[in-house]
Amino acid sequence: MGWRAAFRLSGVAFTELSFQAIYAFRQGNLLPPVAGSKLTSQARTRVLQSKALVAGLLGFLTFGAAFVLHNAAFVSANLLPYPIPPPLFDAGVLTALLSLDVAFLWWTGLQVLPTFLSSGVLPVLEPLPIDDATLRQAATILYLRLFDLPVLTLLVLTPLLVGFALGPLAGVAILPGVAAAVVYALALALVTGRFFVRRVQGSRGGGGRSLLRWTYLVLWVVPAFGLFGFVTLAPSFFGALAHLAAAGPSTAFNLLLTAYPFPLAVAPVLLTQGSGAVPLGGSGLLILLASFVAYTALAVGAAVWMAGAIRDVGLAPPTVPVAAQGGLRNLRPTGAVYAVLVKDLRMASRTPGYAFLILLPILDAVALGLLTFVSGPRPGTGTSLALGAVTTAALLATFFGPAFFAIEVVAYSYGRTLPLPDRSLVLGKVALITMVYLVAGGLVLAITDLRISDPWVFLGFVLAELPAVAAASFLELGILLQRARRKGLPLVNLYTGAWVAVLVSIPGLLVASAPLVAFEALRAGSQPLAVGTMALVALGCLALIAPFVLRRRDA
Repeated sequence: MGWRAAFRLSGVAFTELSFQAIYAFRQGNLLPPVAGSKLTSQARTRVLQSKALVAGLLGFLTFGAAFVLHNAAFVSANLLPYPIPPPLFDAGVLTALLSLDVAFLWWTGLQVLPTFLSSGVLPVLEPLPIDDATLRQAATILYLRLFDLPVLTLLVLTPLLVGFALGPLAGVAILPGVAAAVVYALALALVTGRFFVRRVQGSRGGGGRSLLRWTYLVLWVVPAFGLFGFVTLAPSFFGALAHLAAAGPSTAFNLLLTAYPFPLAVAPVLLTQGSGAVPLGGSGLLILLASFVAYTALAVGAAVWMAGAIRDVGLAPPTVPVAAQGGLRNLRPTGAVYAVLVKDLRMASRTPGYAFLILLPILDAVALGLLTFVSGPRPGTGTSLALGAVTTAALLATFFGPAFFAIEVVAYSYGRTLPLPDRSLVLGKVALITMVYLVAGGLVLAITDLRISDPWVFLGFVLAELPAVAAASFLELGILLQRARRKGLPLVNLYTGAWVAVLVSIPGLLVASAPLVAFEALRAGSQPLAVGTMALVALGCLALIAPFVLRRRDA
């Protein structure tokens, strides 16, 4: 039938996929009393908005890299500890850009794949009188359409901005690197997502299995968190790069340049500034060229593999059935709030996106604590560390908090038949957000306790900000719950609900930052007075917001 027929078929399938992603009808949710055409239009619009949000983040990264490249002399002279040759600086910035592109697209893919599988679109197409080649092509196009706007942003914007900063030839030369980054990210999402769905998501409960799931999730988060931390460690990275380059051609330097994505990022520099721009030597240049060819060939192979694998992955069940053990089970009734909290943690352990939101503030706290422990104490370390840790943990927990409301896309199909009041639902999720905040703060204090002389100051900061984190959570969840009851459905997954979640996070961030602003305003005077004022502002926010949310009438 050909690619034209496959494209038309993928258009119908994408409409169905968008519909299932937004309304989760196959997962047991009820459709709101709205005309079918309007529901379909809303579904496609919301998916487009979410793709635009991801594309905007990638575009922001690309603009930032182009700005740094265009002002390389100023950035290198004022922000880096050691002077570095301009060609190496350009190659380092492009390396960071390609690495972050892979990370963001990969994590977007991990959000998308569970929806791609649970929608059940591809199995519906199998009985139709369509040849296998067209079905494979339609499955590939359908998968790519989930990333079309972010991918087009990278493929168009990156060459244009790099060409503006380094010259047109550099813009053309970066295209293989961008294309390889896109292919690697989509292939990684497919491989790791399939592994998680097959081996982790469908596993039964229990302490050992829960530990195994969270171990997998931590291993997945660490590389992405390492790429996120590259911005913090950039001065040290460029310093090491300058030190190796100053020593001239060496085996260590050549091996460094063979690591992905250096060969693809160095290509624009070599084409625009000549082979002598980077101290490689004759053998190093050959090694770099071989690495460039190898990474390009690997990207081509990954693209060919995906063309056949997407259909097979799409036909797999969303979870692997596990044989149930016979015998009676003893039921242990618990409080409704605790049950909501445990349910959210269990579902997060089976969904990489939600687990990432729990682990990111915690890993950020671990990184901050380890950095302070290694670097040693400085004057005012306790106050500065406490303020930095509390600010980061509070804002991260508050910003990501609304996303946990999306867990109800599955739980709602069961919970709506239970006598579960809105009050218990909100309290359970507020407990989850405050728990993440307290664990993150506690980890920083535990790691740095031997390095700082005033841990009680740190503990005071954590407790003073706690009511504001709870108040921000009440406000965000109250807005989302009211919207969900009015629309008849909860928010869905992170990817399709990201736009709404970000907008709802804004008032929560303002509430969470109010005590921090109060502390900064009084910081020059008495520190106990500033911390006390911070606590009073936080308690005032909680006293105003919590009763208003909790006394609303249950639907």
